[in-house]
Amino acid sequence: MWFTNAVMAITGLLSRNTKMSTQVSLVVFEGGLVSGELEKQMQMVRQGMVLDLITRAQQAGFRQMIVVTSYPQLYAQLEEMGVEAVLDQETQNEPFHFGSRLWDVVQLYQLDKVLYMGGAAAPLISSSELQYLREILEQNEGILLANNYYSADIVGFTPGQALGEITLPPIDNTLALALSNEAGLRWIPTQRSLGLNFDVDTPTDVSIMSVHPNLGPHTQGAVQQLDWDFRRSEAIKDLLGNPMGELIIFGRVGSNLFQYLDGHTRCRLRLFSEERGMKALGRDERGEVKSLMGRLVEELGYENFFAFLAELAQGAVLDTRVLFEHFHWKLSPTDRFASDLGELRLITHPQLFEFTQAALKAPIPILLGGHSLVAGGLWALIDAGLKEPSS
Repeated sequence: MWFTNAVMAITGLLSRNTKMSTQVSLVVFEGGLVSGELEKQMQMVRQGMVLDLITRAQQAGFRQMIVVTSYPQLYAQLEEMGVEAVLDQETQNEPFHFGSRLWDVVQLYQLDKVLYMGGAAAPLISSSELQYLREILEQNEGILLANNYYSADIVGFTPGQALGEITLPPIDNTLALALSNEAGLRWIPTQRSLGLNFDVDTPTDVSIMSVHPNLGPHTQGAVQQLDWDFRRSEAIKDLLGNPMGELIIFGRVGSNLFQYLDGHTRCRLRLFSEERGMKALGRDERGEVKSLMGRLVEELGYENFFAFLAELAQGAVLDTRVLFEHFHWKLSPTDRFASDLGELRLITHPQLFEFTQAALKAPIPILLGGHSLVAGGLWALIDAGLKEPSS
């Protein structure tokens, strides 16, 4: 997959980097195989997010930025902006390994202080937040920054050579843990902010992001090209600010989010938290996920389940991935994304079709999505509502 031609692409640049630099270098990875209508639309939005991130990083004082991508269009746009870009075409022969590819970049560019970000990691991050991360890395040695210590997609570290002391992780989520536990880097907790904790994994995240005023111009332009229905996100945002309303939240909800919800929402909340750490602990892969809410769905049936939710509240936000694992459904990314959007015509899984159809027919707005929905997603909706001008 990625970086199959990276050595050839980058080696010619080494003459410009003969000395180890003490400046902080931003490294962004954005790529992957894309198939299906919704995945192509997601790719378009993510490319806009990368362009906005680069603009904000420039405003934050980053002088060296390296974007590794498998998308020729994004590569060309970055070249026009004067940003160092590496185009690595996808192949079916070599599986992508995140840690190995990042280590390639660090060695070939001889990076000492690194801020790594996934392309969809922080669409609402500000230039001041990026400057905050840059300055911490500039002023310290032997440290580690991460937006989520146990599941990170923003990781800053110095020295870059620390990657050579760890078992290189296959995905970025476990990079912070490895750098701390194996390389002995000192972890410095970052501020908890929306910009550092909202990422985009699903179409629902795009829907939420679309109603936030801090969206960058490239991302906003991409979102405006979509023909998706964002009304459910708007309805949940309005409900969060309604003192007479009540909202159901289900899924892998952490204590930090609940504290924020408790302090910033005006509606009443019914919170059901289940299966935190489902992926990190490998429970999904081993088929061990069990959900009380999932059992309720099985007992009532899809339509009766959503009708019952309507008896309890005026809206619901569901981390459906917990339910899908409880049901032992094997779903493609297209099926999951189509369910999030309510695009019934694109769903091929019969039971998922029935489940999603019932959610759409419910008498209250039901927002479906993944873990990010019940983490940064709700935070973003609350923040968007607070920033709306008073009528």
